[in-house]
Amino acid sequence: MRLPNSRFRVDSVPTFSVGRFFAQARIFQAHSATHEQIEIFAAINLPDFATEAEAIAFSNKWAVGWIHENLLEITATKGAYAQR
Repeated sequence: MRLPNSRFRVDSVPTFSVGRFFAQARIFQAHSATHEQIEIFAAINLPDFATEAEAIAFSNKWAVGWIHENLLEITATKGAYAQR
């Protein structure tokens, strides 16, 4: 999922184990010059759900919240990737 008006992309592909879908989120930021997607955070210990759609919806919502909570830090540190 690409966030509107943003250089961020979220990859929410759950894993399936013991009859449950385990939510996961990988957050990428696009390099401003090359547009290469650079992974800036991965969360693999998110809750489990009965359906894949529930796990994906949770992962997407969680990732957007994480980006908003950490935007200043991302810009100050990892955002430097986008300036190379």
